[in-house]
Amino acid sequence: MGTSLHIQVLAFTHKNVFLNDLGKLVLNKDEVNDRLQKLRSEQDLGIKEIFYVSTCNRVEFVFAAEVLFEKVEISQMLAAFFSGFSDMQIKSLLEFANFYQGDEAVEHLLMVASSLDSMVVGEREISRQLRQAYEESAEAGHTGDHLRILMKQTVKTSKEVFTHTRIAEKPVSVASLAVRKLLDLEVNKEERVILVGAGETNTLIAKYLVKAGFTRFTVFNRTYEKALSLADELNGDALPFESLQKECSLNFGVLISCTGSTEPVVTANAWRALTNGQPEKQRFIVDLAIPNDIDESVSALQNVRCFSISDLKSEVEANMKFREKEMQEALKVVKRGLMEYQEMNRIRQVERALKDFPDRVKAIKQKTVQDVFSKELASLDQDTRLLIDKMLSYMEKKCISVPIVIAKDILLKEEVEG
Repeated sequence: MGTSLHIQVLAFTHKNVFLNDLGKLVLNKDEVNDRLQKLRSEQDLGIKEIFYVSTCNRVEFVFAAEVLFEKVEISQMLAAFFSGFSDMQIKSLLEFANFYQGDEAVEHLLMVASSLDSMVVGEREISRQLRQAYEESAEAGHTGDHLRILMKQTVKTSKEVFTHTRIAEKPVSVASLAVRKLLDLEVNKEERVILVGAGETNTLIAKYLVKAGFTRFTVFNRTYEKALSLADELNGDALPFESLQKECSLNFGVLISCTGSTEPVVTANAWRALTNGQPEKQRFIVDLAIPNDIDESVSALQNVRCFSISDLKSEVEANMKFREKEMQEALKVVKRGLMEYQEMNRIRQVERALKDFPDRVKAIKQKTVQDVFSKELASLDQDTRLLIDKMLSYMEKKCISVPIVIAKDILLKEEVEG
């Protein structure tokens, strides 16, 4: 008989784990495959299907097991997967873990895929990351029918959220909004972009710029090695921070600055050094630092269009309110998705329970022909035997399909009446 497993999710997110600590839970693809196989081989856990997803702000295990996990099983699972962790580290992980089972686990996954449980609500990237993680585990043989059905509904619900709501409209991160501003101003994508600072914010904004089509970058940073590292990712150039005060005469169109300096780093002298040779050219500045990195004398220049962090944050707040309103509509889509999954899963449970039924019916037919009525059939002419065989084959197909159809009708009727 088919067995119905329990859907469960073990999650670590930016909401309850520091991002640096979260990074310790991220493994490469080869390590993940080996460790997932190890989890599935642990007989006490009874994990039959599983996949692991990691992003910049979450690590999750989505699995189907024979039993509903409690603290003991979760601890055993973490110790098996993170085999290099001490008992104290595993205990600490347990304190920061979110655990979901059954419908709660399904709803959580629908929320994640629809970007309603993300650091930035409405960003589509998590849906792709989740699907990719599942597909990699499926290809490695770590998933089966239960997670296949779950992911089918997860992808469908995510698409409906982004199609039928406006939750992805209006950027709500400073980095994405800054790039959107540059695109709205139709800045030439062939212009050189100067990045002053190579921290998390500028790294993120650089990724958005690359995605938008910008290709020429120069990075300044106090730690030159970090400037080199980011420049390598962007196929660009790196220069020592001190070069800002020298005549490097870069032909650029955009300057983006985000450092931890308490004083402006792009002073009037630095600006003259950077623009030497083309001082009248129209340029765009994005100042994401607090306090500002760009000296007021520079941002006030006639041929400079400057956006500060305060300019962008007010728009971020307005956009966030817009997305929060759309979030209510998105939650309705998620609730419908959960109901669809429940119906689909109940029907699939019946199909699993009746999985052996066709073979049983065929066995009865075979016994009928070969044993019970073999003598009687042998005495008939060939045409009659062929007719009886056709009749039995017809009855066999009907006997196989009727119970499944009846069971589905009963489930649907119960749902309507409920």
